[in-house]
Amino acid sequence: GVVRGMAYPFGTYDDRVVEIAKSCGIAYSRTTISTGCFDIPCDWLRLPATCHHNDPRLNELTDRFISSDGEAPSLFYLWGHTYEFRWNNNWEIIENFAAKIGGRNDIWYATNIQIVDYMDVVKAAQYAADGSFVYNPCAQSLWLCVDDEKFVEVKGGQQVQL
Repeated sequence: GVVRGMAYPFGTYDDRVVEIAKSCGIAYSRTTISTGCFDIPCDWLRLPATCHHNDPRLNELTDRFISSDGEAPSLFYLWGHTYEFRWNNNWEIIENFAAKIGGRNDIWYATNIQIVDYMDVVKAAQYAADGSFVYNPCAQSLWLCVDDEKFVEVKGGQQVQL
C-alpha cells in the first residue's frame, strides 16, 4: 500500500522536514508532544498526542475522555512503543487502558489515516447558507448529529435535508 503517515524519529523535526514529508505524500506525522487534551489537530503533519502510555495522568485522562459530553469532536491519542512494555515489564498499563476504553459504542476506534481521511470529508462538506441541507462531495460517508439526538449518514455524492 501507499505510505501516507509516519512518526518523526525521536520526535525530531523542523519546517524543512515537514515540507519534505508533505512533498512525499505524507498526510500525517506523529510528534512526541503530549498535550493532555482531546482537541482535533490543526496540523496533521505536526500531530501531537494526548499522552504517552507512561504518563501518570493516563487513568485520569481516560476517565475524563469517557465522561465527556461528546458535543464537540474529540480525539484521545495515546502513543508509545511495544518494546517499552517489554523493557519495563509493565504490560498492565496498556491492558488496563484497553479494558477501560475498549468495547464502547460511543467511541470510534480508528487508525491515524482513517481519522485524517474522515476529517477531509468533514472539511469538504458543503452546507446551505441557511443550514437546511448538506452535500457530501466525497466518496466516504459523513456522519452528523442533528438536533442533539438524531444521527444522519450523508453518503458520498448525496445531499440530505437537515
